[in-house]
Amino acid sequence: RFDLHQPLYVCPSCQHQWSPDVKELMRSGYWPASVTSSTLYTLDLLSSFQELKVISPGFSRQAFAKLLEHRTKIGGRSGQINGDTLQRSFLEYSYASFEEEQLCCGAPFTCPACTPEMLAVSVDGNRKLYRFRRDTSSDDPAFFEGLFVAEDAAVSRFVETIQKATQGKGSCGDSQWTAARETSRKASKLDEEGMEVAVCRHGFLLKALNMYRGEIFAYPLYLQKELMPAKAQFFAMDVACKYWPYLEKAASVLPALKELTRMKPFLSVMHARAHATKCE
Repeated sequence: RFDLHQPLYVCPSCQHQWSPDVKELMRSGYWPASVTSSTLYTLDLLSSFQELKVISPGFSRQAFAKLLEHRTKIGGRSGQINGDTLQRSFLEYSYASFEEEQLCCGAPFTCPACTPEMLAVSVDGNRKLYRFRRDTSSDDPAFFEGLFVAEDAAVSRFVETIQKATQGKGSCGDSQWTAARETSRKASKLDEEGMEVAVCRHGFLLKALNMYRGEIFAYPLYLQKELMPAKAQFFAMDVACKYWPYLEKAASVLPALKELTRMKPFLSVMHARAHATKCE
């Protein structure tokens, strides 16, 4: 943390006074944290925190603020870092960067190593990312609607179209895991039961959706359809042996999904140990 003072320019002829405004501050590499620009953050600081959040998602804002305070004391200066102001400025910077990337026709959530053709896509559900119906969340539209998490309305329409598939339990061998299936009951007290996420083999997040009916087969099918332009060769899933017949049946009903059957199902070694001998 530094204590800075903005310059004040005075014309010797007409005595007109001028000081930098928000545009000049941003051109100089500063991000204003308030309307009066009483607090400024360097763009390098915000971009570094953004990279840290990508590399280590569990890195908290409080820990980053403590790190800045420690570096301030080492430099012989003093002053507390306002964590709330830092968080608000970082969110504003992230949204502004997203809008800039959209104007420049950027492609977020893409793996450089998997471009232009991807080798494998892995899809799995996380039931711990649930949300109760009675919470304090706002109904305002999200700033990043449909960017990474698919729109709920589009997913619901797709699930209704795929409901012609055959019913099944989605288990293999003597496994007792609650794996994906073709039908599932909706939880009574939960609004969102979790998230279904697709990643590449390098761990890059590609696409996700909110689960409302458990880990049904229609959810990974939607993600596989959305990632069709990536031209992945393998599709990894914990119950790929049961999902692939479901995909073939759905492709026979909807010819638009026929191209997905060109991929090859892939079952990881960790999940294969609990499946039947044929899968292992």
